[in-house]
Amino acid sequence: MEPSAPFNFTTPQAIGPFRIVRLLGVGGMGVVYLGERIEQFTQQVAIKILHPHLFPATAEEKLEREGQLLAALEHPGIVRLLDLGATEKGLRYIVMDYVNGAPIDVYCDDHRLPLRRRIEILIDVCEAVEHAHRHLVVHADLKPENILVTADGKPMLVDFGVAAILSQLGASDPRSSTVALHGESEYTAFYASPEQRSGDRLTVASDLYSLGLIAQSLLTGLKPEPLPIGALHSSPGIMPPLAASKKLRGLNHDTLERLAAHRSTTPQALFAAIHGDLEAILNKALRLDPRERFQSAQEWHDEFERYLLGYTILTRPVSWVTRIWKWMLRNRLAAALGCVFLLALLFSIVGVVRQATEAARKRQIAQTRLHDLVRLTDLLAGELYESVHGLQGSEAAQAALLNSAHQTIDKLAVEEDRDAQLELELAREYEKLARLELSRTPLTPEAVRQSSDDLAKESNILQRVDSKDPEAARIAGRLPELMRLRDAAARKQIPQS
Repeated sequence: MEPSAPFNFTTPQAIGPFRIVRLLGVGGMGVVYLGERIEQFTQQVAIKILHPHLFPATAEEKLEREGQLLAALEHPGIVRLLDLGATEKGLRYIVMDYVNGAPIDVYCDDHRLPLRRRIEILIDVCEAVEHAHRHLVVHADLKPENILVTADGKPMLVDFGVAAILSQLGASDPRSSTVALHGESEYTAFYASPEQRSGDRLTVASDLYSLGLIAQSLLTGLKPEPLPIGALHSSPGIMPPLAASKKLRGLNHDTLERLAAHRSTTPQALFAAIHGDLEAILNKALRLDPRERFQSAQEWHDEFERYLLGYTILTRPVSWVTRIWKWMLRNRLAAALGCVFLLALLFSIVGVVRQATEAARKRQIAQTRLHDLVRLTDLLAGELYESVHGLQGSEAAQAALLNSAHQTIDKLAVEEDRDAQLELELAREYEKLARLELSRTPLTPEAVRQSSDDLAKESNILQRVDSKDPEAARIAGRLPELMRLRDAAARKQIPQS
């Protein structure tokens, strides 16, 4: 990267107590060298010599401002200011801790970090940015090159060269109270916010927009597109609001495979992960209107935390089904036990319903069968019996009809799952058969024995039903009389020949 204007000077061998080791890079604000402390103890530092043409009259003020800002930002994710001053030739410089790390996008891709780990790094960046914002400092130049990740995976924010104190942004003179000086060297065009491009006053939302472009690049691989400095808010180059999943689907297969491989996943899995919560979070961070973005880095930090922990995010509304599903994912053991319980309960309910349905079906069949058998019994032991009663030689016919009726009722009596109505109907039928047996002419010992058997079966049935039932009480009330008739008939019966 070349300076915006010629910057020719002889590199000094030492600056203050540090000697120059090698060139680290050239940026919009100046040239950065790796330095080492000459005496006392070993220490590596980054020395930034500022472009003199950028600060012909205000260099001292800008240098002093940057020193004040960095000195106030004591955070493990923000580089420390160690020294500031001017060389013998009048070159302004600042000395900061040297961060031996790679730009955040290079580090993530080189290590093929999955989306979850990338989000964890972004959460650390949000914490550092929030710390700066709480101290009324806008970085104003957030880009991957200014977020270095160390070997142990810790991100560090560097280069607050164009930062501003938020308390000064309300001054009457916008050009003296903002850091947007409309010069290309003041910030990197690709990652600048719309208001920064158009020269408007900056707020924390401007940093959050730039961080949104960085997050978009880390999570999807989609890079911001270049726009000329001073582009208006309506400029279409940065894709806000962004439908990242649709943008990914527009890429060719090889590019998709490469992006997915850098994230240790597949194109299909990358689509599924980006679509939904992550896309909603990115879209909110990249709103053109600063009032529609996240209003603090902490708010964005909390949304990422909710996403990683499996909670519903606040950026977009979700259905109760989604809330339940996310709860199940967070509480897998409880959800599994709950599902087992619900399945057991469901199977139990289904079993009870099936049993009740089967019982009702059987009861209906039994009632229908009883109705048919009662009609048959009445026919055999009633109408037909009466039709042959009194005829000469009718004894055999009577016995055959009564025997058929007994067989019919006995078959029904052995069936299970009879309700009270069926039991009482059987008791009435046995009572009816006992009376017919006792009315046979001539009365035989077999008829008396059969009537006793009928009355015993009737008595057993009445013992199983509720004695308080009116119908059961009426049937039971007739039973003693029938027993007396049977006993009388037994004394008068004709001996068997």
